[in-house]
Amino acid sequence: MKNTIKIMLTFLILILLNVKTYSGDEAYREAMSAGLRQLETATSTDDFVAVANRFGRISSVETTKWLPSYYASYAMTVAAAIEEDLNAKDLKLDEAQQYLEKSSSVEHDDSEILTLQGFIYMIRITVDPANKGQQYGGLSAQALQKAKAINPDNPRALLLLAQLSFGTAQFFGSEITEACQLNDSALEIFEANDGDEDSFLPSWGRKQALDFKKRCSE
Repeated sequence: MKNTIKIMLTFLILILLNVKTYSGDEAYREAMSAGLRQLETATSTDDFVAVANRFGRISSVETTKWLPSYYASYAMTVAAAIEEDLNAKDLKLDEAQQYLEKSSSVEHDDSEILTLQGFIYMIRITVDPANKGQQYGGLSAQALQKAKAINPDNPRALLLLAQLSFGTAQFFGSEITEACQLNDSALEIFEANDGDEDSFLPSWGRKQALDFKKRCSE
């Protein structure tokens, strides 16, 4: 009888251990994979908000991982970028900032966090360019330069610096050469890294860099 009870307890422990393993790393990977697939197909503001909410739910469970909150912030920033209502745009950027702060509160990639911070600041400019351009343009450039200093091979930092430089050149009617060179550097890194397999680390930006290159050729 005692042996039977021991066998049953051992079996039960093994089941619980398996459940724990599945609910941990495997479930996390499945949730992140599904979220990134949804992000790839998102096109509208509502789509990106839905993605942000999905990653937000993952981050509420996986409190020691920075990537769920990072992607929630990124998706909400893109949602804000294509949002036409200025009040709604500002609110979405507030949410993106909150997610980013949550992501940066645990162990993270400094260069990627600063790059996304620069992106949020950049979209802040579009809410009111005349009054916010100087403030947020400077903050964006500062964050992106720091991201580049930490990791000179971060193509997203280079891409956003290129876009910021392009916007500044257009505003002052100056040459866009520097912006296009920065974008070319970003593209070289994107293409060199094409096919690299590293799960869920940030990889966005290649399509934007290709689109930007077309503008430089016009």
